[in-house]
Parts: sequence; C-alpha cells; structure tokens
Amino acid sequence: MSFNLMITHEPGLENFRFVLAKLRNTGLNYVLVDKGPSVILLKVDDPYDFTSRIREVVDEIQVIYRVIPIDVVTDPYVEIVAEKSRELALEKIPVDKTYRVTLHGRLYWLETRLPAHTMDAIRVIADKIDRQVSLTHPDYLVYIRSVKLYHRRRYATITVTSPSNIIALKSDKP
Repeated sequence: MSFNLMITHEPGLENFRFVLAKLRNTGLNYVLVDKGPSVILLKVDDPYDFTSRIREVVDEIQVIYRVIPIDVVTDPYVEIVAEKSRELALEKIPVDKTYRVTLHGRLYWLETRLPAHTMDAIRVIADKIDRQVSLTHPDYLVYIRSVKLYHRRRYATITVTSPSNIIALKSDKP
C-alpha cells in the first residue's frame, strides 16, 4: 500500500499514540500505512487538503514537527530522484518562479549502491531542474525525504510545492 502524507513528531510511543488520537478526533479520513521512530506514514484522499485542514488543529498537537504532503514515492537513488524531481518541477513550478532543494535522510548512487553525500545529491537533483534557485526565499520547495517502510525497505519521497503547504512547527527537528 502506498502513502502520500508524512507526519514527524517527537520521539516516543506516547507521542505516536497522542498524535493518532488527535487525528482521530479531527474526523479526517486516513489509513495508517506504517510508522517508524518519530515518523507516521498515512494514505489520505488529498494530501494537500489534509495538510490545510490539519493546520486548524495542529496547535493542539504540540509534539508534531512537520506535516508533509507527498507527490511521489520512489526508490532512494539519486539518479531516479533527480529525474522524478525534474518531472514534478517542470509540471508544478512556473518558469518565472524560484525553488530550493531540501533533502532529509540518505540517498544512494544507483550504480554502486553506496551512500551519496547530501550536497552531491542536492547538486545532481538541482542540475536537472530548469528553474532559478533561491536558497533564502524560494517560491517553491523540492522537498525530498528518505524513509524506511516496514522497517526494511528504504524509499524516497518527493514533494514539490509552495513552502506554506508544508507544516513545519520545529524547523530544526526531523
């Protein structure tokens, strides 16, 4: 089963249960796909609508770090992520707008299966996107996060959106 929304929260089983209880109280439809340390992966009808509706109650859930709608889930290889990011960016970012790439977690090189250094991966991804880069005030964010599903298989999630569509309550946290 795929997922299209990620919630990161403070570590601990109590915090996981607290977040799920608060989500249940909102009346929003979701399916819990998997959970990891401080990460909840959900399948929802519309991740952007879900994110905007959760914004109304997020102040009651102080343990949440981020709520991230997801456009694509793919294998965690730099080359594949770069190509998918390029496709999404060309589709979603107008020619006259700026963007920045943000990467959380580890990506790997396709040929060697070795871990890629974060800056090298960002450089490869950004080189594929034919739009102006702005590191300080981007109009759009290409947000990539590496996650383990079912505690075994690693995936990369890609979101291309306005920074305001990602809820980031504690920006220095996961």
